[in-house]
Amino acid sequence: MNVLAIAIALLAATVLYVAYIEFKAKNHRDGRLLAGIGASSAIAGAGLFLL
Repeated sequence: MNVLAIAIALLAATVLYVAYIEFKAKNHRDGRLLAGIGASSAIAGAGLFLL
């Protein structure tokens, strides 16, 4: 279960990095969308890690 949680956390970190790049490129709508997806993935990974 911990391997899956780490994989989800890495995926969330990647999505949050892409959201940062989109935000810096003045593409705020996509940046906010990706930030929301990344944040929810980070929460899911942390919750799965705690199980």
